[in-house]
Amino acid sequence: MEKKVRIEIIYSQALDEDFIAEFSKAGIVHRYTKFNNVTGAGFNNPHLGDDVWPQLNMMYLIFCGEDEAEKIKEIVSRLRESYKTEGIACFISSAEEF
Repeated sequence: MEKKVRIEIIYSQALDEDFIAEFSKAGIVHRYTKFNNVTGAGFNNPHLGDDVWPQLNMMYLIFCGEDEAEKIKEIVSRLRESYKTEGIACFISSAEEF
C-alpha cells in the first residue's frame, strides 16, 4: 500500500486559475478540500480582506500518495518561480486514514 501524505497549499487568490490549470494539465488533484477567502499573514503582504489589506488567500487540503505529491511539489515550484511576488506556501506531512 502506498504511503499517504497530507498537503496544504496556501496561496494568493490571484493564482487560483493557475493552480486549477496546472492540476488539470497534470491529471492530478481529483479529490481535495478547497477553502475560499482565507486570511492571514506570511512572508509577503498580509491578505486580510479588509480596507487596508484587501487581498485574500485560498487553500487546498489534499490527501494523496507520494507519487502525486511529487507532481504537486513540481507545480508549486514552477508557480513560485513564475510569480515571485505572490505568496505560495506548501506543507507536506505524513497521513494515516482509519
